[in-house]
This record gives sequence, C-alpha cells and structure tokens, in this order.
Amino acid sequence: MPRIKAITTGSIPSFLDVILNFAESDKASNLEGHDTWLAQLKAKRDGHLVLLGDDTWLKLFPQTFAFADGTSSFFVSDYTEVDYNVTRNIPALLERDEWDGMVLHYLGLDHIGHKMGPSSPYMLPKQAEMDGIVADLYRALQSTKHLQSTLLVLCGDHGMNDAGNHGGSSGGETSTALVFISPKFGSKFEGLKCPTTPLDGSLIYYDKVEQSDVVPTLAGLLGFPIPRNNLGVFISRFLPFWKPEDRLRILQHNAKQILQVVTGTFPNLSFDGQNRSDSCEDIHSAGTRLACMWSRLEYLSKEDTTTNWDVKVAALYTVRSLQEKCGEKLNVRSF
Repeated sequence: MPRIKAITTGSIPSFLDVILNFAESDKASNLEGHDTWLAQLKAKRDGHLVLLGDDTWLKLFPQTFAFADGTSSFFVSDYTEVDYNVTRNIPALLERDEWDGMVLHYLGLDHIGHKMGPSSPYMLPKQAEMDGIVADLYRALQSTKHLQSTLLVLCGDHGMNDAGNHGGSSGGETSTALVFISPKFGSKFEGLKCPTTPLDGSLIYYDKVEQSDVVPTLAGLLGFPIPRNNLGVFISRFLPFWKPEDRLRILQHNAKQILQVVTGTFPNLSFDGQNRSDSCEDIHSAGTRLACMWSRLEYLSKEDTTTNWDVKVAALYTVRSLQEKCGEKLNVRSF
C-alpha cells in the first residue's frame, strides 16, 4: 500500500501507511479521497479505467475502475495462475477502444522471491514470461491504430534482498527498474546504450529518480494537472519533447505545486521573494537557502536577458530541493 500511494499520489508514505498496510478492513487505508493520477485520468473525458491483478488497488481505490479482475496477493505459493489471470484478459481489452488507463499488476515474480529468493530456478522463466508480455504489448501499440498514442510504463513497486524480502533500505530493495515505452517517442532516444552490464557489481541506470517522480511525469506526458499533494519532480529526460518555453512552464508549474506543499508543511518559511542572492549555497539556514533559490528562480523567469538554460537549471535545482525539504526525515524510495 505505501508504494502504491507513492506512485499514484506522488506523496511520501508515512509510518501510519505501513501500519494500515496490514489492516485491510480499515477504511482509513484507502485513497479514494486523495488526488491521484488515477482520479485525474478518470476526470479527463470521463475516463474508463481497468485493473487486472493485485486486488490491493481495488481496496485502495474503490469505485475507481470500470472493469476489474483482481487477485489476492497473499497466496504466495501461487506464481502461475495469479499471472495468467491478468494475461488472459489483455488481448480482448486491447482490441477495444473504450478504456483510458489500464493497471496490470503481476504478482508472480514477487511470490517467487518471497518463497525461494531471487536466485530461484523459477525466477528466470518467470522473467522471460514477463519479457514476452511486454513485447506483445508493444507490438499491439505499434500495429493497432487506436493504441498508437498509448504510453506503457513498466516498473516494479519494490525490489528484494538476497533472501527475497523487501521493506528494508538495501539497494536491492529500494532500487527497481522504470521504463517508459511508446511508439510516439520515435527516434528521440536512439543511440542510448542499454545499461544492462553491472559495473563493479552494482546496478547502473540511465537516471536515478524517486518513485514519486512518476506522478508529475505522467501528468506532463498525458496532459492533466499534477495531483495537489505530489512531491515528485518531472523526469527531465522527457523535456526535449517540448519547445524550450514549454519546458520551463512544466518545471515552474511543478515547482509551484511542490511549494504549496512545503509552505503548508513548514509555515515559518518565507517565500516572499525578498531573499534573492546570486549564491544561495552560501546561506547556512536550510529554510532561508530554499527561499533564496525560489526567489532566484522567480527573478530568472522574468529576466529578458536570461537564457532558457539558466532558468531550466534553476528550476530543476529548486524543485528537487523543495522535494528534499519535505522528505528529508523520511525514507524516500527510488527507482
């Protein structure tokens, strides 16, 4: 539940979320009244949403999905039927042009990890099965007219340690893959070398982002408002899809949205524009330094002689600092 909260609201899970994760009957654990990308997507054109897989989503978001086929995540000995129940529905749904968002939450890999660990002989065949499903989905996006503007996001909500467990702070538990796939991307990312070879025994990535960063990125790519409690930062690798002036608007909008959360959380901080300095890093007080960065961003945005690059750097730096201010005492999960 805490990880699903992070990737749907953009907020950081609290200790209470961990407790409620075990209290399935507690209505306080659902996110029905929260602003999420699910709610935004549903509100846009009266969107129809679909859920296949882990029924945790149905408990967290009751009355959200127009069609659902949920599976309990607690039968960890099952890593075959639990995934087949998802896959069997996909072909018929892809043929229909009547849904706006689809969540496919497979459980087999998680169950194998819990039962036998990541080195289980069942792990590689299950990963190959998942690879085949992703390939089938992408072929459908390419060949089906009404799917060619579809965005496929492939991610794990958590990793696992050598024993197959998760919930701790080790790299294997907190670092998972995140891939955005769409025919609309065209040749934008051609020439990037696939980072599949471990370097000195550690995983390597194109970029490292926070789990909450998925939320504003989806908002920007799909064209709906960023959920109001979001602390995520738009993933800058996608900025080249927009004109320079639009890139700045995306980052500034993201910064202003997080600023509202920061000022609500830390009411004693002043963001009145009076703390501008050319060297905010020399300021020792974290709150004053953050206010200085915000004032500098506002100043650069209005200055005619400022280059787009200056403002972009300032915007990215400010929005990430705002995120860190709200999450500085919490364990933020990364991709």
